[in-house]
Amino acid sequence: MSLNHNQVVQAADALLKYTEKRRDSQAATNLLADDVETVYLTLTVKKMPTSSRHKPYRIPLRVPVYNESSSVCLITKNNTEAHVETLKKLNIPQIKEIITLYQLKTEFKAYEAKRLLLSTHELFLTDDRVVKSLPELLGVKFFKNKKLPAPVNLLAKDLQREVSKALSCTYYRPASGTSSTLKIGTTALSAAHLADNIEAAMNFVPKCVEKGWDNIQSVGIKTGTSLTLPIYNALPNPAGVIDATISAATKVSSKATEEAVEEKPVKASTPAKKGKKSPLSREKAQAEPKKPVAKKAVAATSAKVQPKRRASATKA
Repeated sequence: MSLNHNQVVQAADALLKYTEKRRDSQAATNLLADDVETVYLTLTVKKMPTSSRHKPYRIPLRVPVYNESSSVCLITKNNTEAHVETLKKLNIPQIKEIITLYQLKTEFKAYEAKRLLLSTHELFLTDDRVVKSLPELLGVKFFKNKKLPAPVNLLAKDLQREVSKALSCTYYRPASGTSSTLKIGTTALSAAHLADNIEAAMNFVPKCVEKGWDNIQSVGIKTGTSLTLPIYNALPNPAGVIDATISAATKVSSKATEEAVEEKPVKASTPAKKGKKSPLSREKAQAEPKKPVAKKAVAATSAKVQPKRRASATKA
């Protein structure tokens, strides 16, 4: 599966025109505004990734994003001066600073030093042997700004080629949520070059996503100050699939209801409480003549026998 080339070019051209118009409108009021902005490719997936990954995926581009004016910092594990001098002799103009792991632990331990380092460079490269230990040393700011160092093999025989290859790529790190971004170019590029980079990236990014294109919901491009211009949006599921899903869910819910009714104990019936009569019904009952009630026969009780008085003898 691939993107529509014409739609990609139109979206890139519209984004460049928008940024140019916005820059011209703010030129009179904001003298410190950047002339060049970063262009990001946004990716939204249907289901969140089940595992996190600190090591980013390397995505090759047709037009390099980091040119000679870019500022790149290289972090090396080897603390010897000879190794640092070897890296400096590569004469790669993008690499403006080389830091050893020991310096990172000591000189850049303070929060202010880390924040200054973060704001100074656009990209951080590191020896791939220490890439897993750097997130804890660099801190949360590097996480939030998505500037965790990308790994480079500094033990390679051809260091010049290895570092140059790393600078000609962009890096994709899947987010913990459903939306991710990766740097795809700058507004200094033409619409055709941006379109080439977008298409080149989307040849590799789906391979880094769980379930590939089936899990991708939408693709778009944006700058740091613009809205997202859509390039691709997945179609909804076919009607047959939706109906089958709904019917299956209905069967499961009805079966669960039946089981719950069968397991529910039946309560013993209690006699109904006598309700109070209304005043109207009481007046009606008093107006009706009362029927004579037959008296019950009372069993005769045996009469008490009075004791006989003794006749008193009279004397003559």
